[in-house]
Amino acid sequence: MLDLVTVGEVMVQLNAVTSGPLRHVTLFEKHAAGAEMNFAIGMTRLGFKAGLITRVGDDEFGRYVVSLLRGEGIDTSRVKVDSEAPTGVYFIQRNYPIPGRSTVAYYRKGSAASKMSVDDMDAEYIRQARLFHLTGVTPALSEACREASLKALDIAYENKLMISIDTNIRLKLWSKDDAKKTLLPMLKKADIVLMEPEDAEILIGEKEPEKIAEDILAMGAKTVVIKLGAEGALASTEKETVRKPSFKVPVEDVIGAGDAFAAGFISSMMRRCSLAEALEIGNAAGAMVVTVRGDFENMPSLDDVRKFLAYQKKEIVSLR
Repeated sequence: MLDLVTVGEVMVQLNAVTSGPLRHVTLFEKHAAGAEMNFAIGMTRLGFKAGLITRVGDDEFGRYVVSLLRGEGIDTSRVKVDSEAPTGVYFIQRNYPIPGRSTVAYYRKGSAASKMSVDDMDAEYIRQARLFHLTGVTPALSEACREASLKALDIAYENKLMISIDTNIRLKLWSKDDAKKTLLPMLKKADIVLMEPEDAEILIGEKEPEKIAEDILAMGAKTVVIKLGAEGALASTEKETVRKPSFKVPVEDVIGAGDAFAAGFISSMMRRCSLAEALEIGNAAGAMVVTVRGDFENMPSLDDVRKFLAYQKKEIVSLR
């Protein structure tokens, strides 16, 4: 029995060791990454059992991904190995052209994961879970992935799973119009919606956090979270709206922070924490991830989060 199922691509990330334009970088670290994998690992480290539906290539990078997923406790029974397409790769460029920000260069066109289809969406596998999680990345990979995402979402909705959607719009993958046309109907089936103001502007033409939350709640969501980066996050239900500031930490690489936040927040809601506590745990998880290169390496356990929060509150923390 799984607590959650998610669908998405896992890629190999080549993260620049030094800052600046990639043309001048000579050393890279190899990591695995992908929004859904990051979320699944985050949820697993926070005490939940996760399953991931994806495809990888029949290559060394694909073998690395499967080994890593298994090592993290992710159920890989629905990870298919494709002998005709490669595992996707992308590069991280750090602190250029904007200091403190990272940019990505994708080499994922025609990847194994982009060839996922509705046939890969196992209804029995999905309906056994408590939660189905989807991001806006997967339906943007290809037409086949869009149809597969819709199929998985329909299975979850028909079987009354809790559904969380992180809009996570990547304009390197699709246009604003395609994102809006695809994601807006999906949001109407979600219980928890997470997004950034930039995504909201594309989807509903709104940038003000409280108004975004109001509009998305009106579509049927029970909880809406607006991720505000360095300013923290806002969460809203029909009964209350809570805003929490971010934590100040040394930043090495910001990629993956949103996925860590999503895992921290959603895991807390599944534990029936208050909205304020869920936001605080989400912000803590996001802050911890950005202090190292790589998306998931600093994904915390619940004990790690508690120690981090105690330190932030100037409490005595025992590390021995």
